[in-house]
Amino acid sequence: MNLGPDNQPVGTLRALPGWSAACLLAAGPLVALPAPQGSGAVSECEAAAQASDWDAAVAVCEEAIRESPDTYGIHYFLGFAYQARQEWTRAGAAFESFLTAVEELPEDVPRPDEQLGIAARSAGLAWFRGGDLETALPLLRRTAEADPADAEVHFFLGVGLMQGGDGEGAEAAFSVVIREAPQISQALFFVGQLRYDAGDYEAAGAHLTGYLEAAPAGPFAADAHWMAGSIALRSSESETADAGADDEARRHFTALLEAEPHSPRAAVAHYFLGTIAADREECDQARRHYEDFLRIAPDHERASEVRRYLEEGFAPCPAPAGNSLNSQGLC
Repeated sequence: MNLGPDNQPVGTLRALPGWSAACLLAAGPLVALPAPQGSGAVSECEAAAQASDWDAAVAVCEEAIRESPDTYGIHYFLGFAYQARQEWTRAGAAFESFLTAVEELPEDVPRPDEQLGIAARSAGLAWFRGGDLETALPLLRRTAEADPADAEVHFFLGVGLMQGGDGEGAEAAFSVVIREAPQISQALFFVGQLRYDAGDYEAAGAHLTGYLEAAPAGPFAADAHWMAGSIALRSSESETADAGADDEARRHFTALLEAEPHSPRAAVAHYFLGTIAADREECDQARRHYEDFLRIAPDHERASEVRRYLEEGFAPCPAPAGNSLNSQGLC
């Protein structure tokens, strides 16, 4: 799976609703014990966070923790500050400190349930973005169970589960995204990929087609065209072949070549396109694709076979007059 430099799936959502000003203002007086008399660091921490002055918030909130370690709300505001600065590991740690402190409160102290949910969500997303899946997944599961319609959390949960090899769990998470937020088209791709790997080509093709319709130039378009083309080619060779399967395969492999004209997959796409053209007696087009196959992958396991096709001809295409192939082949 393609990950960006911040360990996120390419093109995924960046928004983190948890650190909006509204959420901060909803926090209220999050203190386990009164701040030490004469200390202004706690109020300065909250004020800086609510003003979205994140650099100042980090400085004063860290100072507030040193002055008043039992004032657990400081960790909440510090988490938002680090999150806004995209310091994911520190953000996750701050939110975890808040969660731990609340869990350790005496039973007769009211729990800030709304802030607990926000902190668990934010911590899970921060740990995920920081690359710590082991810590992120339990928090993402907790949030997904608390809010079954939270599409963003289900998306990242699905990605994490897929990376961990839990395809069934990932597909269940992505199904929520597809239902609740169809604009997150990557979920369609990932389910298509999971179904493709499982050999369920009909479901895979439907999801991959849906992804390409929603995001024709999306970050996984080339991968989707590769798999969809392979599915169409498989269909064209089956006993119950669809008459239009060859056309569909040709369309997907041609789109793949536009996206990555020199890749190893491009070489194989040229081979398939050459074979389709030869079957249709489009001999000049078949030769061009076979030549491009050899140009990109001269050492491919089928290279000698293709050279023989070009030198000796191949049904139904005769050998070209004045064979232009040299002793080194086309490479």
